[in-house]
Amino acid sequence: MSADDLSLQLLAQLKVVRRMASDMRFGQMLATLGLLAEDMTGRGLWEIEDEELLAVIERFRQDLARREESIA
Repeated sequence: MSADDLSLQLLAQLKVVRRMASDMRFGQMLATLGLLAEDMTGRGLWEIEDEELLAVIERFRQDLARREESIA
């Protein structure tokens, strides 16, 4: 996957989780992704690769989906 394709995929996934976490401010969402990145990789957002960030965003999306299921 090219860097441009990966960037577009990252942005698309951020859009998805932003809609799912509309109760969070954007900075809070980024902070949460940073904590998840540290949990998953042992490194912060500054240090992880884009592919790893995509996996972090996917985990956050799954967590949000489980939260929505438990509310419904």
